[in-house]
Amino acid sequence: MFYLDNGATSWPKPDVVYEAMDQTFRGLFSPKRGTAKAARAGAVRLSETRQVLATLLGVDSPERIAFTPGATYSLNAAIQAFPWKEGDSVVMSAVEHHALSRPVRKVARERGVTFHVVPYRDDCPFDVEILEGLLKSDPSIRLIGTTHASNVIGCVLPVAEIGALARKYGKLYLLDAAQTAGVLPLDVQAMGVDMLATAGHKSLYGPPGVGALYVGERVYEQAPLNTFVEGGTGNDSGKHPMRMTLPDGIEVGTIPLPNILAFGAGVKWVLEQGVSTIHAREMALLERLMDGLQSHSNVTVYGPTDLNLKVPVVSFNMDGQHPKTLGETLFDEHGIALRGGFHCAPMAHEALGTIEAGGTLRASIGAFTTEADVDALLKALK
Repeated sequence: MFYLDNGATSWPKPDVVYEAMDQTFRGLFSPKRGTAKAARAGAVRLSETRQVLATLLGVDSPERIAFTPGATYSLNAAIQAFPWKEGDSVVMSAVEHHALSRPVRKVARERGVTFHVVPYRDDCPFDVEILEGLLKSDPSIRLIGTTHASNVIGCVLPVAEIGALARKYGKLYLLDAAQTAGVLPLDVQAMGVDMLATAGHKSLYGPPGVGALYVGERVYEQAPLNTFVEGGTGNDSGKHPMRMTLPDGIEVGTIPLPNILAFGAGVKWVLEQGVSTIHAREMALLERLMDGLQSHSNVTVYGPTDLNLKVPVVSFNMDGQHPKTLGETLFDEHGIALRGGFHCAPMAHEALGTIEAGGTLRASIGAFTTEADVDALLKALK
């Protein structure tokens, strides 16, 4: 198999991730539950993992990071637990994944929140001048929520500029870093990010079913989150009400320690390899892929072609071929794993004009992608 679907889930994983999952599942108990030595050891390892992720994200206080079932859960917790009032507004980009756009639309339907969408252009995926115009004209805006990079076309949004405007106008900024954690350098302080959601199973090389949500101090100064899910936290168990404290207020129930520690092993591996080192290699392969795709007269490549504006994700279509059908043919006849369709991001496809085409076919590169993977796709398309 030639695997080019890392934007969905990275594969394979580093050996240390498989080993951490197995060793934890066999030898450690979930912390916050019980007095056994294995539970106490689990608590130590959990704390160490929180610190590793804090290092990756530029977070000063690791306890402000809560582990979740994934980036989708993290974004839902941030948006649905936000203390909205009727008449409030939120801003998002035109290339959002359902994980952010659907909870925004839900609070719009159910709580009387208005949402604004900053339009997309290939040369400017998110216009900060439009954002500033909205911030000037609509004082009811309380939250800006955007992806860091599109999962469909890989365009990178001007996160630091968005964060600076959020600070300037006293708003909060939620960032979906599912496609960029482990790909681009992240520093929540420098970027002006108040909440950040990420997934474990993409470019941090952990297992599925685990992610994280960072919640900064400004959130608790301006808009303290409500509880999203309630139940046992292992702490404060003798009281009926549940307090929204971090990380316990989000880490409800028996947490999946094997997943979390395997996630941590993936983060540690990325830090050891170096985010910039991984990124440079991936972008060299992306350049090889895009050059090859653009050499085909019957292939259309979508989004920015400037590699400085992208992460290693590319979407394309071939004349006369439905993307899903083409993707299935490429796998069945050539062993090439891609993803065809709308990629859970119809907003992006509306912006690209690919809804009627059935979406696009997406190739996405990871740390274990090789030239052979890229060349196999180009040869098969030819």
